[in-house]
Amino acid sequence: MEETITLIPPGKIQCVVTGKLRPDTPEENVRQRIARSLLEDYGYDKSDIEIEFTVNLGSSKKRVDIAIFPPHVEHKQENIKIIVECKREEVRPTDRDNGVGQLKSYLAACPNARFGMWIGSELQVWERLVSDAGEVSFAEATDIPRFGYDAPQPIRFDELVPAHEELIAIFKRCHNYIYGNQGLQKEPAFQELLKLIFCKVYDEDTSLGEMRFFIGNNERRSEIGQRRLKQTIDQLFEDVKNRYPYIFARDEQIRLDNRVLAYVVGELQRYSLLQTLADVKGAAYEQLVGSNLRGDRGEFFTPRNVCEMATQMALATYPRDKWLKLRILDPACGTGGFLVSVMNVWREYLEEVQRVKWKDESKALEETARLLRETANQHLVGIDFNPVLVRAAQMNLVMHGDGSTNVYHANSLLPPGEWIAEVAKHIQLGTFDIVITNPPFGSKIPIDDPHILAQFELSTFEMQNGTHRASMPPEQLFIERCLQFLKPGGRLAIVLPDSILSNPGLAFIRRWILRRARIIASIDLPQATFEPYTGTQTSVLLLQKKTEEEIRIEQQAGKPFDYEIFMATPEFVGHDRRGETIYLRTPEGELIQYDGIAKFVRRNPNGKLITEQRQQKMREKFDQLPEVVRYFTEWVSKPERMRWLNG
Repeated sequence: MEETITLIPPGKIQCVVTGKLRPDTPEENVRQRIARSLLEDYGYDKSDIEIEFTVNLGSSKKRVDIAIFPPHVEHKQENIKIIVECKREEVRPTDRDNGVGQLKSYLAACPNARFGMWIGSELQVWERLVSDAGEVSFAEATDIPRFGYDAPQPIRFDELVPAHEELIAIFKRCHNYIYGNQGLQKEPAFQELLKLIFCKVYDEDTSLGEMRFFIGNNERRSEIGQRRLKQTIDQLFEDVKNRYPYIFARDEQIRLDNRVLAYVVGELQRYSLLQTLADVKGAAYEQLVGSNLRGDRGEFFTPRNVCEMATQMALATYPRDKWLKLRILDPACGTGGFLVSVMNVWREYLEEVQRVKWKDESKALEETARLLRETANQHLVGIDFNPVLVRAAQMNLVMHGDGSTNVYHANSLLPPGEWIAEVAKHIQLGTFDIVITNPPFGSKIPIDDPHILAQFELSTFEMQNGTHRASMPPEQLFIERCLQFLKPGGRLAIVLPDSILSNPGLAFIRRWILRRARIIASIDLPQATFEPYTGTQTSVLLLQKKTEEEIRIEQQAGKPFDYEIFMATPEFVGHDRRGETIYLRTPEGELIQYDGIAKFVRRNPNGKLITEQRQQKMREKFDQLPEVVRYFTEWVSKPERMRWLNG
């Protein structure tokens, strides 16, 4: 089939229902996300949907954002079945002009419209009820019905659908609802949402029939129904605690009012987080975590494309058949972005191998999942100083296939002898093949404890008369600690501020690095990479730890051996300095959109894993980091360079 490319003029967006161009506004983007969900998740046909359909409201005419009709009927006001109103995310349901009241007035004017959905700062669904006496009233509901049903039905496992870009908005609405209606601060609200995400993932992983993580319309409206949901979710959370005792304490509980709990369950219940593409749920999850936990300890989380670039480059320095045997560490793992990137590379490699080995697709996918879990549990390790981020990273890994048992709460810069026994048992210096990290950095969080500084050669390197530096920023010490974690010959991919690579006053660090490691690659990242959160200019440095013999020979020679270094200076990373996504456009500014195929791995009603394909409109981010990976892979895969790196 020939690929269809569409050019979208600046300031326009293409409607998924009509194909027409519409103004690219916040409201329109919300409407297009909902419209796509109606088509792909709820099963409605384009021919039964109208955009901005005019209805008579007394003596005036109004336009409803989306009107859904039964199949094969004339599109008239009296035939509307469902109404959807879409607002900007800051508009509240109580807004006088654009709130839920507007939706109810439309429902009241359409005699056969039974359900209405309002989406803004919250998602609300209302059912229009008519008494025997003809009086109209409205009752809060959980969801609109899927195609072919007159009312929402209990969800079976095989009816769950993968989420798309709307998952970011869903997570945000859920968090804000907890924050606004439970009286919790942002971080505690995040922790409660995290518990429910665990329950949701556990229910998907263990159920094949009707989902327990579900609330129907009748239950949503009644105190008894909400209490019944609370009992169900509490039991799910008990199961979660039994599976993940290293994440949740035995006495932890879900501390949400029944009404708040019902809202969050209603928002999440129709989607499968396990079946959602890794890129989608990774972006949604990291934005949720970042917006609530970012910043006071130098924690500016690494964009996923940077994680992917550094991970793929580090792994590319090894033969592919050794990838699953490599022990990999992130000693400042934050939300687990680098660890998840490793799992994604492993998964792609494993699936490629298993599809050749097994003719049965389901068997190949099951083996991929099993081997990925085993490999991650054996070889993937994370450390973070922030206990909240440790749990966030564990959840991230659970959603991507596991390895969550190996994320530890510890200060990587402390002497290893001071780590708690559980950490010291699993993490020793000199035992890792790859370290990938973005350490916290900044002069506002200096390390000035003499006991910690005494571990590091950098604290005294090139100092006169046996003196030592009184304090050092953490990123400088992390360079040395990361090399200490590595086996001789191991690789380090680390994000560093450019000051370390260019500041004359820090030349001693560069000389120390050249003494202890071989530079494989240096990637100068664009200014916008970490914006809008910080404008610090950064680079990714890929190093190979030298052996003691190499260091001795070079010292005798009085200089390092000559060797080649891969260098790149990408200009675009897929977003601008405000954090807004940048897509590929023509020189005239037209957005390039094409018909693409998205693949999803999901379980069928029989419990077997299968691959599904879905055709959808796609856009490419203007991101040059994948090109860096491609050029580097070509460069490093030359036989003479692989021999040089791997002995």
